[in-house]
Amino acid sequence: MFQRILVAIDGSPTSNAGFKSAIQLASDQHASLLALHVIDETSMVINLQDGYLPPSYVDTLYDSLRQSGKTILAKAQATARAAGVEIIPVLVESGGQTVAHAIIRQARKLKADVIVLGTHGRRGLSRLVMGSDAEAVLRGASVPVVLVRRPDHPRHAPPRKRSSPRAARVKPAAEKRPSPSPAA
Repeated sequence: MFQRILVAIDGSPTSNAGFKSAIQLASDQHASLLALHVIDETSMVINLQDGYLPPSYVDTLYDSLRQSGKTILAKAQATARAAGVEIIPVLVESGGQTVAHAIIRQARKLKADVIVLGTHGRRGLSRLVMGSDAEAVLRGASVPVVLVRRPDHPRHAPPRKRSSPRAARVKPAAEKRPSPSPAA
């Protein structure tokens, strides 16, 4: 069914969980694995409040991000090869766009059949504040997207059944007492 599986990796425990699932899927499907690491240029934006940042510092930081990406991809290659899965490492720059946009762009360019991503599974306010690359990919991708949570991710417990506040105030009737008869 799937021949080219794109998995985005950044070395975090969450992306590693997605990577492990992608290896399993690639093995099951006899598919190629496209391991993508995006150098997020927006992570280099620093608010200096009228300060100056020498170009040599920016270059050093950028080189560090590139080297980190190469290291992550090399580890991914070793892991996939040990599992007998063909892997193609891909290192790209975000190009001033979001990481999600870079993932979608590469999925199209590399003709991926499916995208696998680790996700934090944030909800509510934390998702609103932190954003979600996984959600943006899910909304923008033209191929299926598999979202994988870390195995140790705390699951949201199902809501407990609670009686309504009104039911809590009503006391059970002990015995039915006869009502007093009207006085004549």
